Amino acid sequence: MKYIYIMAVICLPIFAQENTKDSNLVLDSINLSTSSIEKSGLTQEQIVRLDEQTRILLADYQSTTKEYESLKLYNDQVQKIINSQINEIENIILKIDELDKTNQRIVPFMLRMIDGLENFIQLDLPFLLNERTSRVDNLKVTMDRGDVSTSEKFRLIIEAYKTELEYGRTIESYRDNITINNVETSADFLRIGRVALTYLTVDGSKGGYWDTNSSSWEKSTSSIKRSTADALKVASKQAPPALIKIPVYRDTNE
Repeated sequence: MKYIYIMAVICLPIFAQENTKDSNLVLDSINLSTSSIEKSGLTQEQIVRLDEQTRILLADYQSTTKEYESLKLYNDQVQKIINSQINEIENIILKIDELDKTNQRIVPFMLRMIDGLENFIQLDLPFLLNERTSRVDNLKVTMDRGDVSTSEKFRLIIEAYKTELEYGRTIESYRDNITINNVETSADFLRIGRVALTYLTVDGSKGGYWDTNSSSWEKSTSSIKRSTADALKVASKQAPPALIKIPVYRDTNE
């Protein structure tokens, strides 16, 4: 019994020591588990946060992708427009070059047309001289203007020619001044195409006609004065159309 007792006494400290070690192991395990759980909780929180960030980034990416596709379509369309405008600019440049070449040919031609018209008026019957010479002067001024296109200048010249052409097939009466014996007198003029040009003073006392052979005014006879008076009434629509006598002279050079 004494031996057993001693063994028990000896074993008790050993057993107590083993229990202490086990307790420490259990506590360590508990602490490790707690730490793992805490770390797991922290990791889960991070995962949730990362997942939220991922969803936000995905939404931003999708939105950016749609915006990019929209901008790409817009840019492609704008590029087509730009390409078209570039082609149009190139065509305009070519047309300008062609127009410059055309102007080099047509501008001298138009100037010659104006000079020809001016010379024609000087050689023609002297009717409406102020109006006709003013028209030519305006054409000359227009030719020097940079704000008028070449086509418009050409149109004005053609209109002037048409007006002159119209004079050759119309009858007209108008009032103007004429110098008779160095005295300026008001008279009614009668133009019959480009065949005859006569006048009768307002008081009817004097009359004359243009002599194409001498290129001067000649005194009308009584018969021509009466014919002129009658024709003036017809031209001004104060009388019905009727046969009239007019002085016609053939060019002696023909």
